[in-house]
Amino acid sequence: MKKPPYKVYKRKEKEKTPVHIPERIDTPQAEQLVSDFYKLLDFISKHRAKLLGILAFLFIIGGSYLGYSFYERSVELKAAELVDKGLYYLDNGNEKEAVSYFGKAVKEYRGAPSARLAQFLLGKIEKKEDELKPLASSNSYLLAPPSKTALITWGIDKGKVPPYQVKRNEWTHPEYLYDRLLFALKEGKVKEAEDIYNALSGDYGSLPISSLAGRLVE
Repeated sequence: MKKPPYKVYKRKEKEKTPVHIPERIDTPQAEQLVSDFYKLLDFISKHRAKLLGILAFLFIIGGSYLGYSFYERSVELKAAELVDKGLYYLDNGNEKEAVSYFGKAVKEYRGAPSARLAQFLLGKIEKKEDELKPLASSNSYLLAPPSKTALITWGIDKGKVPPYQVKRNEWTHPEYLYDRLLFALKEGKVKEAEDIYNALSGDYGSLPISSLAGRLVE
């Protein structure tokens, strides 16, 4: 005697849902999916106030972040426009006009990436140590090393090297060694100058600055 088909087995009483499951997909998996869906709706209904509060908080945070990002981009664009004008006049030999644009960028948009570049150029052109010192102490890979070497060079000219160290992995390290060599020679420290030259020629022997240092030591 054949067993009756699955449909005739007695099922447990299940909670009725307003969703009708077609006969062809009336499977335990489909029933479980509908059950889970209505559990989710019930959870949302019970905790509606909390969920709306969380969504509002996330919306405020997201909106604030987007607003701040837009503000930063706007500030950078304005600073970059001034720096571009300054570079144009600098390339054409009008240093005075260039300095005015660099100064305006620093004054109005200090902290923006382009304004930091303007600060470096302003400090270099007018030899303003106060403009370069913050950059020399910063973590900027592009602006910290040349700011340090500029301050060191000016210090050598004055007879006193400022307390800045250009690390070996910084791209202006050869210039830093060269400046130290000049200072050693000015003080008559020949042995120290020779040691610096050996370090310079050993690590950066292919650079023209190393050949120049060699002639100075000789």
